[in-house]
Amino acid sequence: MMDPRFKVGHVGMLCLVLIFLNGTSARGTQPHDKEIERLAKAYRGAQTEFERRAVCIEAIDAGVIAVGRPLGVVDAIFGTSYAKKRRPPLHELETDTVEFYPLPPPLRNDVQAAFVGWYFGFRFDSAGHLADYSLSNVHK
Repeated sequence: MMDPRFKVGHVGMLCLVLIFLNGTSARGTQPHDKEIERLAKAYRGAQTEFERRAVCIEAIDAGVIAVGRPLGVVDAIFGTSYAKKRRPPLHELETDTVEFYPLPPPLRNDVQAAFVGWYFGFRFDSAGHLADYSLSNVHK
């Protein structure tokens, strides 16, 4: 007879299988260069902020943009140069954004134009890896 402390049962076995599958999901793998290139091409071809936002969402859903990924992935997709411009950290995490709507010209030289539209906000650590990220259209 089996010791009741070690009885797994159907529900327990299902939980073990789900834990294993979660640990081996696409989030744990590195994105392929072809996927990054495809997303970069789609972003360059996007005509509107909504198309650019859709590419960003696709990159997040595909696991290409994820916590722990290098800033170079952000640069490759969005055509930015955050990884090259990285400076010694002023704080534990640095913050930056990718604006999907082009900044309108200011009305006067002494006044900055207001930010509008969707953007991808992210924070990265001193090693240049994404610490967290978000999509928003709220500008404070």
